[in-house]
Amino acid sequence: MKGVHIGRESDFIKQARKKSTEIRLLAKGNGIEVMKQYIAPNSHITLTCEPDWNGFEFYFILDGALVCKDEKGRATRLRSGDYIAVTHLMKDVYFRTETGVTLLYMSSQPVFHALSDEIQGLVALAREVERKDSHTQEHCERIQSLSMLVGERMKLPPDRLELLIYAALLHDIGKIGIPNYILKKSGPLTPEEWQEIEKHPSAGRAIIEKTFLRDAGPIIEQHHERCDGTGYPFGLKGDEILIEARIIAVVDAFDAMSSDRPYRKALTNDDVITELRRCSGTQFDPEVVEVLIDVISTYPPGVSFGEYKRF
Repeated sequence: MKGVHIGRESDFIKQARKKSTEIRLLAKGNGIEVMKQYIAPNSHITLTCEPDWNGFEFYFILDGALVCKDEKGRATRLRSGDYIAVTHLMKDVYFRTETGVTLLYMSSQPVFHALSDEIQGLVALAREVERKDSHTQEHCERIQSLSMLVGERMKLPPDRLELLIYAALLHDIGKIGIPNYILKKSGPLTPEEWQEIEKHPSAGRAIIEKTFLRDAGPIIEQHHERCDGTGYPFGLKGDEILIEARIIAVVDAFDAMSSDRPYRKALTNDDVITELRRCSGTQFDPEVVEVLIDVISTYPPGVSFGEYKRF
C-alpha cells in the first residue's frame, strides 16, 4: 500500500475467528501489522516469553475490562483507554477478560498468519468432533467452561490453566477415528467395541501433538485414567495422573450424568453429587469432586447443570 488509505469500520484485509476470539488485520507495512481483536468474556490471554524475540507489541483497550494477576496473586484491572506495551518479555504474563474485550493490536513483526493458522486449526479440530457425534460440541464446550471454573478454584498456575482449557475442549478429538455404529450404539458394547473406544485418548494425543497445542496432549491421553489404577490407557493411579486430566475426568462424568441421553433423562444435581461422592477415591480424585460440588452449589436444587449452555 502506498500513499493514504482510508478504511471504514467494516473494512479489513483478512480475518480469522473461533468461538472465543475474532481478529482482523486492518493494515500492514514495513513489517508492522495493525489488528483489531475481539475476545469473549472469561477468556484467558497469554503474553508468551520468547527470549529470541526482539519485537514490540502494543495493545490498546477500545472496550471492555480484563485482569492481570502477578505471581503473588495481586490483580491489576484494565479497562477502556488503558494499554499494554510489550518488549523484551522475561516471563509469561497472563490475563483474563471480565467482559468482552476489543483491542487495537499492533506488532512490529508479522503475527497475523500465525494467529490465523492456530485459530483455524482449532476450529477445524472442533468441527471434526462435531461431525462424528452430534451432541459432542455442546458437551465439549460445557466441559471446557466447567473445567476452567474448577481449575481456577483449585488455583492452578495460569500456564496449566490455559492447557486445561484447551484439553477440556478437545478431550474427545480422538473419537474421530471410531466407527459411527460404535459411538451411537445405545446398547452394551462388545469387548471388541470397547477396545476401539479405549483407543481414543491416545489417538487424541497423537492429533493434538501435530498442532500448536502439543503440550495439552498428555492431558487428553490421561482423561480416562482412574485414581485406583483401573482406568485406561495406562492404568495410572493417584498423583501419577495429571491434575488437569483428573479435573476433566470428574467434569466429564458430571456432564454426562446431568445431560439428557437417548436412553434416560438427565439426573438432578443431588443425584449426580451422590454418585460422584460414591466414586470419590476410586474412580475420581476426592479433592476435585469436592471442588466441583462447591462450584455447582450456586445452581438451583433439582436443576440439571447440563441445561445451562453457558455460565
